[in-house]
Amino acid sequence: MKLSRLILTAVLVGTSVTGTMMPTQVSAKTLEEKKKERPVEVMSERVGKKVAEAIDLLTANEEEGREADPKGAIKLLEEIEPKKEFDKAYLAQLIGKLYAQEGDYKKALEKIKYAADLDVLSWDDQAGVLKVLAILSLQEENYQDAINYYGKWFTFTEEHDPAVYTHLSLSYYQLKNYKQTVEQADLAIKYAKEPKADPYQLKMSAYVDTKNYKEAIKVCVAAIKYFPEDKKWWVPLAQFYLMEEDYARALSTFELSDKQGFLNKAAHYTTLAQLYSMYGIPYKAATTMQQHMKSGLIEKDAKNLSVAANYFHQASEYKKAADQYLAAAKLSKDPEHFRKVGDLLAIAEEYKSAVDAYEQALDLGSAKEGSIKVALIEAHFYLGNYKKAYSYARESLQNKQYKRMAQGWIGYIKDTAQRKNVDI
Repeated sequence: MKLSRLILTAVLVGTSVTGTMMPTQVSAKTLEEKKKERPVEVMSERVGKKVAEAIDLLTANEEEGREADPKGAIKLLEEIEPKKEFDKAYLAQLIGKLYAQEGDYKKALEKIKYAADLDVLSWDDQAGVLKVLAILSLQEENYQDAINYYGKWFTFTEEHDPAVYTHLSLSYYQLKNYKQTVEQADLAIKYAKEPKADPYQLKMSAYVDTKNYKEAIKVCVAAIKYFPEDKKWWVPLAQFYLMEEDYARALSTFELSDKQGFLNKAAHYTTLAQLYSMYGIPYKAATTMQQHMKSGLIEKDAKNLSVAANYFHQASEYKKAADQYLAAAKLSKDPEHFRKVGDLLAIAEEYKSAVDAYEQALDLGSAKEGSIKVALIEAHFYLGNYKKAYSYARESLQNKQYKRMAQGWIGYIKDTAQRKNVDI
């Protein structure tokens, strides 16, 4: 993870990025005493004039029709041959910051490290070069270097800054040191004047990577208190509840996410539908699938249509279930789908349509031919097609599994046909 150019530029031009680690021991001198003891120097007149010229090149002048020329400023500064150590350090850190703004981070690090190592800058400037070294190291994904420079900075300043604790947490996360990731994120949260999302995100990521979903849940719950309208906490929270098999909370969290418009993936809604089914709300499961297949978010394929059909079946909405299975069957040409259509229409007492579905299943070579033929006995019987019903009953006598059932039907069909004066 690299820092954005905007963030990096803000740091280089003076935005404070401070604090890193808790001091391991109390310094014998107070911070204020150490600041007062720090020597304050000024640039020599010759170097100062050149720096002023360079700064002028960095500023656009509309009256003269001149644009800012950072490369020209760098060239001018590089040509200076300072003698005093302070001048060397000041020029090095200035040139380094300009290189960084131009995107040449390797040269920036080299220059600013040189300035830091001389250790002759004013208190604020010395602190500044140490923190910039940390930022540049993070930018270049040299995470251990970033941690080390932040450590030096803290030893120097003894200040706490949540932004730096966040950077440290990120660095440790990239190094897979999850314990420190969490500790630094906690410090970022502790010292923040206003809650920021990044430390919570890093903590959550650390717990996810270590499969500690119980703690990840706690992080999400805490974050939602401060960022209730940020969708990136809601769906992960619901998923963590699933992983912990806390299905009731998973369902309620998915529902709340849906009401706030945070669900935007097919998997979100298929999971929500599964949870509705699990908790005895199959009709809601079915309509959830149906609604999002209609919108195009969930693919309207045979598999998903079959899932919706199954939910309607659970809800005893047999005709709607049959319609979904029929739509699936038309796509899949799967005889099993046609058989299920037949079964559901038979339950709904729509026997004519049931017969058509059963015959489609047989035409497609269903492996459940025996059970379909038995079902056709019943369907034709209730349609008054006694001859057809009798024919299927006779065929079913050849099936050991259904022989006894077929025998029962044969007698019943004969009696009914005789009573109604129908020739079979």
